[in-house]
Amino acid sequence: MTTDNNNNVSEYMIGRTTYIVKLVFNPASKERLADILQRLIDRECEEMLGESGQEPEKQAV
Repeated sequence: MTTDNNNNVSEYMIGRTTYIVKLVFNPASKERLADILQRLIDRECEEMLGESGQEPEKQAV
């Protein structure tokens, strides 16, 4: 993990994927950061599993 001097951009390497995360504060947001990240991870996993060509009941999670 690396972080820039302003502490608002971080780089995370998970497996062979590098995620660059920029912290942006929205005071009107009703959603927690953890909820947003979970949604993004779930969406990416669904896309990756969908590309495998496997039937849904045979896909690994």
